Amino acid sequence: MNLNRWWTRVARTLPIDGQGAFSPADDEFADLRRWASARWRRRQRLWTRVLLVPAARCAWYVAIPLLVRQFARALDLPASARAALRVQCLRSGAQPVDAWIWHHVISRTACHPLPGRAASMFLAEVGDPAASQLLADKLAAADLLEAAGLATPPLLAVIRRGVTADLDASPWLSRAALFVKPRHGAARRGTLAIDVLGAGLYGIDGGAPVGRSALLERMRIGAAHDDLLVQARLTPASEIVDLMSGDDVPVLRVTTAREPNGQPIVHSALLEVHVPGERPRDFIRAHLHVPIELRAGELRSGVWFARPDERYSRLPWNAALLDGRPLAGLRPALAAAVRAMQLLPGVPLVNWDIVVTPQGPVILEGNTAGNWILTILPERLGVETVPVVPLLRRWANEIDRAAPL
Repeated sequence: MNLNRWWTRVARTLPIDGQGAFSPADDEFADLRRWASARWRRRQRLWTRVLLVPAARCAWYVAIPLLVRQFARALDLPASARAALRVQCLRSGAQPVDAWIWHHVISRTACHPLPGRAASMFLAEVGDPAASQLLADKLAAADLLEAAGLATPPLLAVIRRGVTADLDASPWLSRAALFVKPRHGAARRGTLAIDVLGAGLYGIDGGAPVGRSALLERMRIGAAHDDLLVQARLTPASEIVDLMSGDDVPVLRVTTAREPNGQPIVHSALLEVHVPGERPRDFIRAHLHVPIELRAGELRSGVWFARPDERYSRLPWNAALLDGRPLAGLRPALAAAVRAMQLLPGVPLVNWDIVVTPQGPVILEGNTAGNWILTILPERLGVETVPVVPLLRRWANEIDRAAPL
């Protein structure tokens, strides 16, 4: 790994304490971020508090121009937009992609209140660490959900870390549509959509057919760091097939929340529709985000972060209806998310990814530290949701009463 790539990777873990340079006056999370950061620092060794945190803060100031320059080049932003983006990153502690989306989609005036590192730190402080660790282990989480009668993607094989896949065993012996993902991870990092074509040929992520050696090499890279889970690729219910893009099924993102010692409720829901031809991990371009009006059970107009000022009442590539469309299978999917949340009584907020299939809802995974932009997006697009910031504040107050600093 060259020095520039190493530095970029390190810069994307900053700021280490989740704090920007200063919090704007209208930042609703400013005091909660400071609260979480103080609790995190208290648990660190003295040298971390005295040396590492200030050094990382200085490194963040140095990293901002580099990260913004890389982001601006990728997005072809004019020079006039770069200075403002640097200020937004500096103030909020957000990575450029999150700061840019927040400014152009959520608020033109307020900075991002809970960017990635700050969100992870805050939600870790108010949630049960054991529950977060369980959900981070997709195999353990699937076992928990299945034991409660909730459907997860059919598991066909596990390729253990450092072990070569056996292509002469099931499920590689006959034509199949498979999905391979790391046992731990998020945001589709390290995932492969594999089509077993027969005659020793395989399709990877929709590309041209390749042979056994190419497939084994791709999986060897993934298995070098983690177990790989081989699952059957899901198909959506017939009522939403027109919302597919190639082999990418629409994913329902349901956010559940609860009061301290309370019962779970549904906070909000989005339907994530893949945009044809875009890389699945591209946060700006990969998906059209369609908010759901929960009472009516209907989709509303969606937003594509690549064109933040537009709202899409229909899919632009096939004119499939969005706004006002009843979402088939929504009620069972919401019930499944609430039931899953009941299995994790120590957490305030979980984002569940669900696919509505002909057999019913299938839970892909849950995340206790999901992206705050997606969590709050339905509300900011004008769809009624349950207020979640006061709820999270009550969790912090409960923790302070039980274990004050």
